[in-house]
Amino acid sequence: MRLKRAVLLFSSLAAAFGYACTRVEPAGAPPEVAIGDAGFGGEAAGGSGSLAGEGGDGHGDTSVTVGGAPGSVELGLWPTFAPEQEQGTEAEAVLASIAALSLGSGTLPVYERWDTLSGATGAPRAMAWSLLDDLVAPYRERNRALALCIGVVDRTVPAWPMTGEVNSVAARLAMERTIDEAFARYAEQLSHLCFGYEVDRYLASVSEPEGERVLELLEHAVGYARAHPLKSPRTALGVAITMMAASDAAQLEALALGDEVVTVYDPLDEEGELRAPESIAADLEAVLEALPRGQGDQALPLTLFEAGYPSSADAGSSETAQRAFYETLFGALELHVDRVGFVGMFGLGDRAESICAAEAISFAASEEARAAARCTIGLRAKSGSAKAAWPSVLSALSRSR
Repeated sequence: MRLKRAVLLFSSLAAAFGYACTRVEPAGAPPEVAIGDAGFGGEAAGGSGSLAGEGGDGHGDTSVTVGGAPGSVELGLWPTFAPEQEQGTEAEAVLASIAALSLGSGTLPVYERWDTLSGATGAPRAMAWSLLDDLVAPYRERNRALALCIGVVDRTVPAWPMTGEVNSVAARLAMERTIDEAFARYAEQLSHLCFGYEVDRYLASVSEPEGERVLELLEHAVGYARAHPLKSPRTALGVAITMMAASDAAQLEALALGDEVVTVYDPLDEEGELRAPESIAADLEAVLEALPRGQGDQALPLTLFEAGYPSSADAGSSETAQRAFYETLFGALELHVDRVGFVGMFGLGDRAESICAAEAISFAASEEARAAARCTIGLRAKSGSAKAAWPSVLSALSRSR
């Protein structure tokens, strides 16, 4: 019934919402953004702090193998936005998802804390899974995909639902039940399933024994998912870490547990200062250099699950700097199209200050700067007007159709 309602909502509102998101015309023709000969697969999303959730297999007209086929990169747009009410509504969440889809996003990237999805025994929390069902429905109808990351930790904050040791038998059984639920609902849509979120931040904030217990559970989760009878061969598995950790071969040795290395880009450095927008190219090169070898002595593919850049002066940035970030990112991807499987652009619209402030706490440092950055990281302002980076991103998304 919920799926039917979501599909009906999509049918009645998709055209109007797509027009609302694309009616802003750039002053000139959008710049050409060629990301390899095959273009982008595409993906859309929910997102930490968005109504689509905290924190598939994307494809345009070609199929995608594990981690993204050589010669193509999945490109998605997180449907972030500022809700009209403090908590927002389910309809607003679905509309944001539809908006990203209408712009050419072929995969829905979603990050959810584990304790949001599941209770202490792994029993599904009905409301959280029902909302996710509604968000996925339009993508399923269009034969599009889902990239889901389950937050065992939420950066520096524990996110497991049970009490007691995180590597206990009870915890493992609860994780297995959560994975069962994900595959039962979305096996055909899942192109990426990761566990995290930014695990290295948590490991740096706790004792070594506590960190080892978390790693044991993550390793069990990846192993259980890999052997799951419902898992599609096209579903890539990984553990979500920061790009900084991914550029460190020593950290990667412990954290590269799956079929791909899943990273989250942070536009702020360790001191809370905004990075130069062009630095994404060097950051990407550093990560690719550090990637460990997998089967056949080939480096594991890389996923940028979340990548974005703020636009406001409060964050020390501007719309011009945000545009430079995306243009630099697209240029760097073009050089490594065969090594990057997925990029989730964060995100469609700016978000409410209260949401960003609450989210910034999980970073445990530079909270004020973090909130300012994450609240203006969207490609459209709260008023709905497009920012300077919009034409470049829209051009890239259009190549995934």
